[in-house]
Amino acid sequence: MNIKEYLLSGAVNLAELASEMYPNNKTARIYLFKKLHGKSNRTFTKKDAEKALDIIKKRCETISSLTID
Repeated sequence: MNIKEYLLSGAVNLAELASEMYPNNKTARIYLFKKLHGKSNRTFTKKDAEKALDIIKKRCETISSLTID
C-alpha cells in the first residue's frame, strides 16, 4: 500500500494532516482533498507524499511499511 492509498482508506484524519502539511493555507483540508482526488487540476505530488509520510511517521513510529509510490 502506498501513502496515497493509505490516506484515501480513511485511516488518518485528513483535516488534521492537511493543516500540518499546509500550515499557511486556510483551506488546507479542501486543498488536500482535491489533490488526493485529482479535482481542479490538482495532483498529489511526490513532495506531498513525502510530507504526509513524514508527518504520519512522526505521529506513529510503528508505521514503517508505507511507501511513497
